Amino acid sequence: MSHKEYYNKKLLAFFVAFFIVITFLAIYGAEHYDGHDETVELEQYCKVSDNDLVKDNSSTCVYFITWNGSPTGDAGSWALYEFLNEHGYNLDKNDYIHTSESMKNFEYNDTPGIIFNNSTYTVDYGGHTVIIKPVYLYGENLTNNTTISYGLQKLKDSVPSGIYNDVRIYTTEAIVDGLSIPSDNISTYPHINSVTLINGPAGAYIFNGYLIEPSILGNTTPDKVITHLQDNPSYDPVKTSVEGLETYIKDVS
Repeated sequence: MSHKEYYNKKLLAFFVAFFIVITFLAIYGAEHYDGHDETVELEQYCKVSDNDLVKDNSSTCVYFITWNGSPTGDAGSWALYEFLNEHGYNLDKNDYIHTSESMKNFEYNDTPGIIFNNSTYTVDYGGHTVIIKPVYLYGENLTNNTTISYGLQKLKDSVPSGIYNDVRIYTTEAIVDGLSIPSDNISTYPHINSVTLINGPAGAYIFNGYLIEPSILGNTTPDKVITHLQDNPSYDPVKTSVEGLETYIKDVS
């Protein structure tokens, strides 16, 4: 064998080995996706998919994922309350809800809010079926024994797998923009924090954090908020949040 033939075979073997390694790494990377490669911004809608996260789905669904004593959840609940009242429900005059005040001795303690009794609420919005699905992952009080894994298991049992995977990624893996940690570790007690995910045939958005800032609703009671909304249907913080919900519901429907 000539020196040139030997050199060409050695070079070919190198390129074959190189190709095999690159292919392996590409497959391994796809199967072991790390959400830390992603970031998420708080308090704004972030598009997480151009496609439906739920197989064979024809409806648009708003997953309101929170916990019973959450000030973020209690504040944001008023946006869903008003959206549902505007589209066929009369929530203040039946047993669809009960009122809540968020966990004591926690950030924004005693924030007034709504706990939704139904597992789903269905409305017709713009000719599309829209389902509101509240999901509560923890009881009223978080403690040092509260675990992220418990919240994830409760979430997994409550929503489709595609929804579970994206909420898991954007709360436990994706780094909050401007910080060095995921959102499940921002507060005193690590937990799956409150998020809203809007999913439909045309894609999905996630809103990590409060739809309405809790401090705006402080120093009052749920009943007073209900009365205020009845007397002031254009109340800016709630109206703005409802408009945000409607914008992204339309976008994915």
